[in-house]
Amino acid sequence: MDVDQIICKSLEYPRTSWGKVATLGVILIVPFLVLFLLVILGALTNNAAVIAIMAILGILLALIAGIVIYGYLFRVIKATIAGMDDLPNFDDWGDMIVGGLKVIVVYFVYGIIFGIVAAIPIGIVVLLLALSGALSTAATLTDPSAVFGAGLVVWVMYLSIFIVYLIMLVLGVLYAISVPMAIANMAYMGNIGSAFTFSDLRQKIESIRWGKAIIWVIANYFVFIIAVLISYILGLLLVGIILVPLLVIPFLALFYTRSIGLLYRNDE
Repeated sequence: MDVDQIICKSLEYPRTSWGKVATLGVILIVPFLVLFLLVILGALTNNAAVIAIMAILGILLALIAGIVIYGYLFRVIKATIAGMDDLPNFDDWGDMIVGGLKVIVVYFVYGIIFGIVAAIPIGIVVLLLALSGALSTAATLTDPSAVFGAGLVVWVMYLSIFIVYLIMLVLGVLYAISVPMAIANMAYMGNIGSAFTFSDLRQKIESIRWGKAIIWVIANYFVFIIAVLISYILGLLLVGIILVPLLVIPFLALFYTRSIGLLYRNDE
């Protein structure tokens, strides 16, 4: 299946059940409304302890809702890999919570891994920039005619920043491919360890083809941009206050997870 087919099928997927899209939106909205109301009620009591308790309860509710949402989206990936074309039901909430926690763990671990990898070149470049800047300043102070050397240092600084930008771009694309495939592999294999079997993930991505995976990332990026523009327009019309969290964000999440499952399946 080519990337354009993956995108088209993924865009069609949420429209098969707007009711389930809205249900996902309600799960997203309600905890924040409850958090707002709890804080307001706590404020009316004019008691700092009550306000703190209300805020903690609201935050816990929002966290649970977030875990459930991740769990449902994880279920979408599993259903897609299994060849199902309908949106899964909202049932077996315990299973969704477990699935959501697994997804959060995967994001957390990969975030640490990629964060460390990204910090190394950034740290080296920052150190070099600081050192070259200090040397340039010292040289200019001792020899005012050393303007060329200062200009060369500035050029090196810009070149270093550009190199860091390229490194971050490559790491960003690698992250955007690796993490979804890790989650999809976990959905397919049924255990969280499969998300960190790097040799299997590399083979899977190679079977999909790196070029196809990169195009998939770019295509998803453009869909997200369009969704942001639509959300902005709806926001200007005020109806976006309701429609964006109720329909647009859930639609986009379902589109993305569906496309992950279709890419992982790699149907011809």
